[in-house]
Amino acid sequence: MDDIKAAKTKPHSINLEGREKLYITGITDVDSFNDTTVIVGTQMGELVIKGEELSISNLDVENGDVMIKGLIHSMVYESKAVNKSEKGFFKSLFK
Repeated sequence: MDDIKAAKTKPHSINLEGREKLYITGITDVDSFNDTTVIVGTQMGELVIKGEELSISNLDVENGDVMIKGLIHSMVYESKAVNKSEKGFFKSLFK
């Protein structure tokens, strides 16, 4: 099923409009979110978005798209993308 999801996902890109609208493609999931932090998994690694009054206004995980509204302060990649075969023993053990 992951292969099907990956095949439909668009290439990863980020488009920020005026620090208030953030469009991201190539996402694999949304790990967590609140009004100051949104963490999304992308093809390029985990992306942490920080800001004020953040909200997810459009989410399509099947196609890999998300739109986040609010005042964006920063975007940081926390880790490099990991292939499923590279996750290791403990990652698969705790699924």
